[in-house]
Amino acid sequence: MRRAPAEYYGIRRLNPYQGVIQVIDLGGVRIYSSDGRRWQVRRVEVPAGVRAAGEIPAAEARAALEGRPPVPWPLADRHELWLLDRRDGRPLALLASCRWRWEAAMPEDPTWRPFAAGAARFRSAAYERATGLRQGHAERLARLVEHAARPHPRAQWFERRPDGSGLGLHGLRVGPELAGRVLARTAFPELLVREDWEDPAERALVADYHAWHAPALLAHWDLRPATRARLERAAAARPVALLEAWPAIPEVLDAARVRVALVQGRLMRAAR
Repeated sequence: MRRAPAEYYGIRRLNPYQGVIQVIDLGGVRIYSSDGRRWQVRRVEVPAGVRAAGEIPAAEARAALEGRPPVPWPLADRHELWLLDRRDGRPLALLASCRWRWEAAMPEDPTWRPFAAGAARFRSAAYERATGLRQGHAERLARLVEHAARPHPRAQWFERRPDGSGLGLHGLRVGPELAGRVLARTAFPELLVREDWEDPAERALVADYHAWHAPALLAHWDLRPATRARLERAAAARPVALLEAWPAIPEVLDAARVRVALVQGRLMRAAR
């Protein structure tokens, strides 16, 4: 099989969410970077007949890396695995994503994880004001999503189309009534988890979770202007995280706000 030319794209790191990475895809070899400067090479198992695999000459990989276009590159992980709401089967929280359909493995563990174990310092000021609870906000968020999917959680892969709609594929506890369905773009949460909860405190908790991840979420493409503006305001409050995510951000609405936050981030990082 003739080897296809190198592809350049971005993918999201999910469950727990860790932002966007850039990928140079050569078929049997992929080269990854989280900042567009440092790159790691990994071999990939490719099914026979899908893409040419085999040995990738070092010179070919080096040429693909040296000839790369400027980052960031558009997200290409259009296959998405969603935890489903038990009430109506709509997408609830994003569990995984991938570029190729053959990578969309049958899900085994439908648990949504907002943060890596032991890594969260997350606190929601709005949730604290509404409930009086000062700790355990990350755990409360995880339980909120878990309860919305229980007692028998379902997870389904969707192939997202250019207009944002999604074709339902296989999944965990997905029957024939769900496989093959087409959901409009509005049926999918725009970010990582559904925000339209009945309890105002729960809505605030999810909104603050997205605000916490705002620097990395700004690397997502095709955000609504109102969403990008909201994330930019939240990201400005976390200058160092914004500085780290900056190479992957494709668009800025309030350039002055972001520029000030980036300067603050450089000063804060230098003072460490």
